[in-house]
Amino acid sequence: MINLLVADDHTVLRQALCELLESKDGYNVLAQASNGEEVLELMKSHHPDVIIMDVAMPKMSGIDALKHLTDNGHALPPVLILSANEGEMTVRAALKAGARGFIPKNVGPDELEFAIQSILKGQTYLSPSITSNLMNGVSNDGQLNDPVAALTKREVEILTHLAQGKPNRDIAKILHISIRTVDTHRSNILKKLKVKTNADLVRVALTAGLIAL
Repeated sequence: MINLLVADDHTVLRQALCELLESKDGYNVLAQASNGEEVLELMKSHHPDVIIMDVAMPKMSGIDALKHLTDNGHALPPVLILSANEGEMTVRAALKAGARGFIPKNVGPDELEFAIQSILKGQTYLSPSITSNLMNGVSNDGQLNDPVAALTKREVEILTHLAQGKPNRDIAKILHISIRTVDTHRSNILKKLKVKTNADLVRVALTAGLIAL
């Protein structure tokens, strides 16, 4: 029996997905979540074999939830992203955060099952439509056009907080650094991304899948 945790803020879609899986032999939905914060809470008391999760969810996105789980040392089960956003940057951000698979929401039941079985075997599964998007995004030097590729891990953290509207003093407290250090990082981020305002940073963070509307 494969135990699942399913997270999606669209209740009807989430429940339909759970009913579909449980109608097949070998699947059991342990718990459901409507946002990333609920996923983190449920992982304290549940031990799913696979997490199926959307990217764009309120309060905390799927990618942010993934980052929290991996950064806090959780024994993370394979995560399959099921998203309506098939953009290159979103896929890249999800895989970078630790997802083992990425499929679109219009996927058929057979491919969904195949994806679950693949990631349980330790493989990475990308739907053919996702792979096509990635291939089309390859630049001449073979690198994908990731807008945050030039940033350090700390700069990506600060970019995410800035894009979420947090003031510098709050970011300093969260990351246990000085406000001056946050200011310096923000200046470096603006230079590397070649933008000038926080609104520009929000657009970049959305494109990279760091935050969700």
